[in-house]
Formats: sequence, structure tokens, C-alpha cells
Amino acid sequence: MYFTLMISLVLTPTGLPLRSEQAIRVVQVSSREELQQAALATGPGMRIEIAAGRYAGGMTFRDMRGEPENPIVITAADPANPPIFEGGGSGMQLSNVAHLELRNLRFTGARGNGLNIDDGGTFDSPSHHLVLHEITVTDVGPDGNRDGIKLSGVDDFRVENCSVERWGSAGSAIDMVGCHRGVIEKCSFRHQQSESASGVQAKGGSTQIVVRQCRFRDAGARSVNIGGSTGMAYFRPRPMGYE
Repeated sequence: MYFTLMISLVLTPTGLPLRSEQAIRVVQVSSREELQQAALATGPGMRIEIAAGRYAGGMTFRDMRGEPENPIVITAADPANPPIFEGGGSGMQLSNVAHLELRNLRFTGARGNGLNIDDGGTFDSPSHHLVLHEITVTDVGPDGNRDGIKLSGVDDFRVENCSVERWGSAGSAIDMVGCHRGVIEKCSFRHQQSESASGVQAKGGSTQIVVRQCRFRDAGARSVNIGGSTGMAYFRPRPMGYE
């Protein structure tokens, strides 16, 4: 594990500091254990760079919270050769997170959901301000309601330039429950003929969701599904009488 300290200093036209120096800590990891240690010690402005290679999935992280001008970034050390997370109940699960960016990561072979992000069950305090950029999810399953990317109680997010291929026969490439103010753009979704699967699904009180410039190929019975059979207990906010 390697640590690098980067100093960002903004100057006025007179050459005087506009604000105090801001340290950005870069942590380079090359094993599952190092990634877990880095995630436990994370804070605003931290950038975790993951070396190329294969990592066991099933990783769970909570309470990773950056700040508006200092997000936490988890990314490939080499975007051209991203790390691959294999297997696990979910490839990675993130709960109760904020101002967090995931970039250039791959997930494959998860038994449940490829990537799962949620509010940790605290419906009044959603995860928020997230960016998923060039995330690839493949071969989620076995059959059933398994999703490529599952978002539950997530507000103010962007999913951009991502790819999801082959998810559960009754699941979705991206499934949103109680999510708000999100943009999904320039993504691709490819599955197979299925009577139950869907491409992008927004339900459970989800509002203000934009899906644009995406490509759907054999994405199930519905490429985009608005509303769905959400149990009353899972609505965010609580049920208002309609999806």
C-alpha cells in the first residue's frame, strides 16, 4: 500500500492564497486486504487507486462520506486495465455513503447484485451525490431477481458511460427503489430475451430520473420500466398512493 500527498492551492491574481491548502491523499492498493484497510480509513478528498488484477467480490463498506468539494474517489490505478471483482453475494455493497465516485471498475459473477448502493435502511438519510463512471457489470445470477446495479435510497447521482450485460432473468440492469434526482446517460445494456427482466427500472417512490443516450439490446421484456411491484415498506418516501 502506497500513500501520496497532493496539495491543491488556489491563488488570487495577486498571487496570494484564496483559501487554505487542501490535502488530497492518494492511496494505492494491490490486494483485497489493502482495499479494505484503505476504505476503513477513508475521508473527504481521499483517492483510492486499485491496481489491475482480480479481486474476490463480496466487499461491504459503510459510512464513506466525502464533502461537496472533496469527494472520495475509488478508481482503477490504470483506467485502461481496470481491476476485476469476481463473485460474492454482491460484487461490492456501499451503504450510507455521500460524495463518492466509483470509476473504471469491473464486477462479474456476483450471485446477488453486481454493485449494490443503499441508504443502510435509514430512509430519512439517503446516500447522496454519487458518480458511477465507466463501471462494467457482467454475468450476475443465478436466475431470478438479481440486478446489475441496485440503487436503494440514493439521491443526486450520475451513472455515465457504464455497461451492464447479462443479469438475473427477473432482475434489471439498473434497478432503483426510492431514488431521486438521478441521471443515467451514455450507458449500454445487453441481456437476452426474458419475460421478466428489464433494462432500467425506477420504482418505489423514485422521482426526477433522466435516462438519455443509452443503448438497449435484448434488455428483457421492458427496456425501461417506470413503476413496479414495490412492497409498501420499501417506498422512499413513504407511499403517497402512487408510484
